[in-house]
Amino acid sequence: MNIQQLKCFVSLAETLNFSTTAEKLNLTQPAVSHNIKSLENELGIILFVRNKRTVNLTLAGNSFYEDMEGLLFRLDQSIKKAKLLSEKYESTLVIGYTETVFEKQVLPDIIRRFKERYPQIQIQLKKSNLTREKEDLLNQKFDIIFTSEDNLGKDIDFCFYPVLKGSYVCVLPKNHPIANESVLDIEQLNHQAIILFDEHQSPPTLKRMNRKIIENCPDSIYTYGDTINTVHTMIKSDLGVSVLPDFVIGEDNEIAFVPLSYTEEVVYGIACLRSEQRLEVKRWISTIKELFT
Repeated sequence: MNIQQLKCFVSLAETLNFSTTAEKLNLTQPAVSHNIKSLENELGIILFVRNKRTVNLTLAGNSFYEDMEGLLFRLDQSIKKAKLLSEKYESTLVIGYTETVFEKQVLPDIIRRFKERYPQIQIQLKKSNLTREKEDLLNQKFDIIFTSEDNLGKDIDFCFYPVLKGSYVCVLPKNHPIANESVLDIEQLNHQAIILFDEHQSPPTLKRMNRKIIENCPDSIYTYGDTINTVHTMIKSDLGVSVLPDFVIGEDNEIAFVPLSYTEEVVYGIACLRSEQRLEVKRWISTIKELFT
């Protein structure tokens, strides 16, 4: 089955006339007949009932037309869109990000500055998963990712460029009894309802923090959130407190952030393949360095 066969089929289904279809598609009538016959043979379905005077769709043909007409329209639109983009942009840069408040705050400014300098480069933003970021970079799903340094470990395949340093804090409802403390010990969270970020999507430092919390708070009730937005909503809903890097959730009138006496430093930034040679990637890294160093 090929596009030419489908175009012949859809056109004939609409005109019910071989001559008109041939004229519309700039083909000969025998070519249209051949395409229709080949399509029917491949599908093992009779699509049209023909006689010397009329052409009509079979029940199966009508059903096939309803699906193919929309498919060909979308294909045509996709081709037009791709051609427009190829004329406007010389290349594309695919950036993976994890939806931290830091990214939400700074990415628009970074992209605007980058686009002012390099309007010929198309930017695509896609949500990444921390546990698959290295694999996605190696498979070239992303050109650049926002990630934490510890998530890459000492893997020599990647280059990391730091953007900010943060620490873990207790995030809790503003009306919580311990929200006004200047500093909290992890043990003070014992007996509290604690919301942990999904370990399958957590960098190593957060996994260590979660284990330390569980170890020191044996009498707490634990629930899990699988996204930053979910954890944020759970905290605002008084479902518990959480321990997160101080840059992942933004200022909120209903939420308090209290430093911990024990914490770990989190270095956040961008990463790419060490073997990366594309000019657009180097330009993005240069823009980041200008803004954050």
